[in-house]
Amino acid sequence: MGRSQDRLRRIETLDPEADHREITSLFYLDFATIMLLQAVTGNLLTFAVPRMSRILSATGQFEQHTAKRFVDTALLTGAVLEHGLHPGPGRDAARRVNAMHRRYDIHPDDFTAVGCDAPLMSLEIADRFGWRPVTGTEREALRIHYSAEARAFGAHHPLPATLAEMTTFRERYLDTQATFEPQNRRLADAFMGYVAGLFPRAVRPMANAVLLAQVDPRILRACGLPVPSGSRKRVSDGAIWMIGRGGPAADPVPGEPSGLDRIVEAVYPHGWSISDLGPEHPEPDSSQGPGR
Repeated sequence: MGRSQDRLRRIETLDPEADHREITSLFYLDFATIMLLQAVTGNLLTFAVPRMSRILSATGQFEQHTAKRFVDTALLTGAVLEHGLHPGPGRDAARRVNAMHRRYDIHPDDFTAVGCDAPLMSLEIADRFGWRPVTGTEREALRIHYSAEARAFGAHHPLPATLAEMTTFRERYLDTQATFEPQNRRLADAFMGYVAGLFPRAVRPMANAVLLAQVDPRILRACGLPVPSGSRKRVSDGAIWMIGRGGPAADPVPGEPSGLDRIVEAVYPHGWSISDLGPEHPEPDSSQGPGR
């Protein structure tokens, strides 16, 4: 764990306001083994609220081009995290997302909910299953980073000023907005079908069961998915705990593709640029995930 301890020591020297992108990057690198769960919970949230699911279903992206939608989102948010909002790839990515959002009548509360969900769920997952405690510096850095990202992506208002206020907003939002409509289930099935394809064939059914058992019951019900039994939830807790407590993610090996690189290559085998990302561009390759 020596190199990861180096990451933590580096985090402790940084200022959340000035260095929130570096801190957030180091946080996700340290807890990378369990962060697919955040992608699952975050996407299902957008399917659980009819105001958002109607828009997502109408575009056809998640149901017909699932891999491209998933990869494009990862690349666009990754560019902002890596490069920031100064002139360059990060600003280009933010402007691309903002332009896509402006095409649709997105309710201000939906921007806020999605912006709050990313840091809250990332921190909750790390707190519950991570191999080390999360620091206060990391908590504040994630709050600042996602607040800046939400505004750059088109949020009408700043996100709540504290994590506690974000939590209060998210809870009220789910209580009032998570409601079943048929397209919610179609979107969820398409997305979870893609997620399953990221795993070896033999473990796909178990992998999805483990991941879905961690999703808020309000979101599951609104997506038309069954709420897991207490025993299934305990099995899921134990499985993810074992993965997370197994230690930090390994440092990237220079010249070796990462797990994300392999997922991206399945969609963009000949490379990509910011201008390639988004629903107006055709699928360059099969939308099926790795291992299919």
